[in-house]
Amino acid sequence: MKIAILGPAGTYSERAAKAFAHRIGIKPGQLELIYTTINDSLRRVQNNQADYAVIPVENMIDGLIGTSLDALLEYQDFVKVCDEVHLPITHVLAIHPEGDWEKINRIYSHPSALNQCQRTLAELLPDAELIPVSSTAEAAGKVQQDPHRQSAAICNHEAAKLENLKIVDREIQDYLVNETRFMVCALHDGLPTGNDRTLMAVRYGTNQPGQLYQTAKYLAEQELDLTFVQSRPYKVKPQEYVLIYEFVGHRSDPKVEQALKNIEMQVRTTDGWKKILGSYPKREREEEKNGI
Repeated sequence: MKIAILGPAGTYSERAAKAFAHRIGIKPGQLELIYTTINDSLRRVQNNQADYAVIPVENMIDGLIGTSLDALLEYQDFVKVCDEVHLPITHVLAIHPEGDWEKINRIYSHPSALNQCQRTLAELLPDAELIPVSSTAEAAGKVQQDPHRQSAAICNHEAAKLENLKIVDREIQDYLVNETRFMVCALHDGLPTGNDRTLMAVRYGTNQPGQLYQTAKYLAEQELDLTFVQSRPYKVKPQEYVLIYEFVGHRSDPKVEQALKNIEMQVRTTDGWKKILGSYPKREREEEKNGI
């Protein structure tokens, strides 16, 4: 089985993909991980070059990850969210094994990881430049390749070990309890389990007062709990937005079907559109015993 993820090796996405593979009974020898970008991970699923993509969508400290939501919108015609993984996150601060802590002036990491640790970093290294890169594993690689050995990386223990870095501080996230939610994407939705969520994108063609309220009202009328609403810039037209709704229920549930019909009629009156990004089981936090 092939799973496309954010690379290089050693990312939290890799741990989430292994946790998902373990859940569905795939043994390590049967799993091939494709290290790439978030956008390309979904493209590979669309083109049948990967069976699944596992992408980070939300961190409990930093919030929703906009680039992942944008990628889901980009590939929504074919790629659907079919499952999710909730991964415990522990960041370490690592430097070159021959580096001098007193001379550290740059810190590399993924933008979300930098945000998750900003308060701690302000205390430890207030004058250091924070440099965002595409992944925490790439950050570790940057530190290993730094000829001046004056940089540090926020990454996980595995990435630090892969790059032979020295960990100078553990659990540096601002809140000890930290978790990232990953969405598993394929060419199909998840099967209904009785405890599911559905992700829906809506673009209202013309602005009218109370549109969001009316959409939420259609869900409430069917006793469907709305779990979050997020707006993203509409990439086709400036100063316009797409709203992303997540709510309880599977798209095949009769109550969900009725709510979606009502919402479809609503958005058509504004010359807008509605897209279902996937239905998937609600999962709990992964346990470390799974070997992730």
